[in-house]
Amino acid sequence: MTPALPPDPSPDAAQRSPAEPPDASGVWAVGVDGGGTRGRAWAAPTSHAGASRPAGTATVERSCNPYAVGVEAAAASLLALLDDAWRQGAGPADGLSRAFVTIGLAGVDRDAERRAMTTALVAGGLAADRLELVGDPWIALEGALPATDAPSAYDEAPPTVRVLLVAGTGSVAVGVTGAVRVRVGGWGSRVGDEGSGAWLGIEAVRAALRACDGRDPDGALARAVQGTWGAGVDALVGRARTATPAEFAALAPLVLEHAAADPTARSLRDGAVAYLAELVATVATALERTGGRPPNAIALAGGVATALEEPIGAALTASLRTVVRRAVGEPVAGAWSLARARALASESGIGVEVEDRAGHDPQGRTTI
Repeated sequence: MTPALPPDPSPDAAQRSPAEPPDASGVWAVGVDGGGTRGRAWAAPTSHAGASRPAGTATVERSCNPYAVGVEAAAASLLALLDDAWRQGAGPADGLSRAFVTIGLAGVDRDAERRAMTTALVAGGLAADRLELVGDPWIALEGALPATDAPSAYDEAPPTVRVLLVAGTGSVAVGVTGAVRVRVGGWGSRVGDEGSGAWLGIEAVRAALRACDGRDPDGALARAVQGTWGAGVDALVGRARTATPAEFAALAPLVLEHAAADPTARSLRDGAVAYLAELVATVATALERTGGRPPNAIALAGGVATALEEPIGAALTASLRTVVRRAVGEPVAGAWSLARARALASESGIGVEVEDRAGHDPQGRTTI
């Protein structure tokens, strides 16, 4: 039987602490993980202990990704999700317009997409000066390796140079130290996402086609792919023409299952490990060049990264001499922590600036 990739952390598996009673006084923060299949939100006053699940939690079982459903539909899902979390948390009667809201979404690293989503959300009642849209890897980083909100999650002080590798259907690595943020990869399966589930699946189909041509041996992986998608060139090419990244990624477990005995599968697995380690190493180099220190915390997230945790961890420990950790928390907790940090900075009059050192603008250089 083909082993499934380890699932991403369940929304309810992490942060199982009992929900704390809401406090309607003071400034409120709202964090949203706007995923491609569902969205999740946390709403709580800034006095809430960030490591525990608040009373104001909500889930919407539809896509919040503007690329998948369009800006208007994504905004409608997000606004409904925010309203639900606000009600569950018994937020102040004056509503969300006074809350600091951070939403993690795919695609909003780019100015045009961020502006379009911001316009739609502000039209729905959110305050433009308290709304922050960030790429989804950044909330995943803050959830996986919290900067301040969950110091008890570490045996020592919270790390100051943090890197997260996310490898599931796609792949991306992000890192932060102070105001410097670096992102590498995450450009989609057509032009990137090396080492991801989609990449492994695409390469597995290519290997099966080469076997059909007689260019490569008809090994166990090639037979397994044809057993799943259909035998022969016509079946494979026909399926590949319409397959989504997620459908390609569903073939990744076949690669991992046969890697021990099939040379082609083993080569693909080892290639994925090398690509994913390269993403992290590139981020680490950029952070050390700009911040003067190597990462003191690296975490892995996503089904492929979890399945390959041992070889990836060994590669990174050897090259960076930094221990790879399990993710502490989930992306929605990271989004809430970012919103809380902005709210507290606003109360104290301290500006929050983001400096990008990777040649693009990961968070829009928001200054409060």
